[in-house]
Order: sequence, then C-alpha cells, then structure tokens
Amino acid sequence: QLRHLFVVTGLLSMGWDLFMFVMPIHGASLGLTASVIGGIMGAFAAATFTVRIVMPYVVKNVREWTMILIAFSVSTLAYLLMPFFTSVTLLAALAFLLGLGLGCAQPMVMTLLYEQSPVGRAGEALGVRSTVLNASHTGLPLLFGGVGAALGMMPVFLSMAALLGFGGWYAKTRRRQAS
Repeated sequence: QLRHLFVVTGLLSMGWDLFMFVMPIHGASLGLTASVIGGIMGAFAAATFTVRIVMPYVVKNVREWTMILIAFSVSTLAYLLMPFFTSVTLLAALAFLLGLGLGCAQPMVMTLLYEQSPVGRAGEALGVRSTVLNASHTGLPLLFGGVGAALGMMPVFLSMAALLGFGGWYAKTRRRQAS
C-alpha cells in the first residue's frame, strides 16, 4: 500500500518542483520582468495557502484517493495549457490553478501515509517519503534543465503534463481498489 503512496507523492513533488524551477526560465524567455515572474509564482503560493484553508471542509465529503485524482487532473490541465499562453494574467491564473491542484493533494497523501503505515513505523514511512522528495528536488532540475536547453520549454511542460496524467490514471486505479 505504501509503495503506491510513494509513487503518487513522487509525481506530485515533481509537479511542484518543476514549476518552481521552470516558471522563472519560461517567464524570462517570454520577456517578463523578475517582479512579474515573482507575481506569477506568488499566485501559485496563494493558491496552495487558500486550498489548505478550505481542506478541512472538503475532506468531510471527498475521500483521499478521489482528492488525489482531482489534484492530478487539475495539475495536468494547468501544465498542458501553460506553454501556450503568454499573457501574464492567464499565466497567473494557470499558476493559481496548479497551486490548487498540487496544494490539495499533500494533506491527503499524509493522511493515507499515516493510515497505511504499519503500527509504530510511520516515521520510517515519512523517511522514505522524504527520500523520494529529495530525489525529486535533486534530479528533476537536472533532467528537465537539459531537456529545456536542448528542445525548449514546450517539451518540458508537456512531458510534466504527461507524467501528471499518468499519476491521475494511477490514482484512479488506486481509488477503485480502495473502494
């Protein structure tokens, strides 16, 4: 059971890390100033904050794997659309959408992690999760930085959308099994 959560948390972390790494590069390639790029990234942060405020009300009606599936779906959509827009307003709106998606999944993953860990071993499960996250923090910028330098930003956004789309499919199969 935990293996499935580690896959999900790795993919979600990749989505989060890639945005933080790629948005400044993408914004600079569009000719945006640093403060405008910061505003777009601030929209992402505002969304993660906002969604965490409403999560206590959402979890009363939505099961964990369903919420994770929604998170993947919303995040996939945001990544699919992002490379096609140059408007600051639309980029900020997509960043906000991405923040909502990625921000709502984290509490659900943590809940499932605690529930599915063997008794007395939740700390070990959190340690493995931290290892997965740190691997993403380290490897993802190297991988996608190379892809972006060689092929441009479009393949970076679309490949992340594909990975998150796979994560949505994976969460959907887990949701069926959990029901």
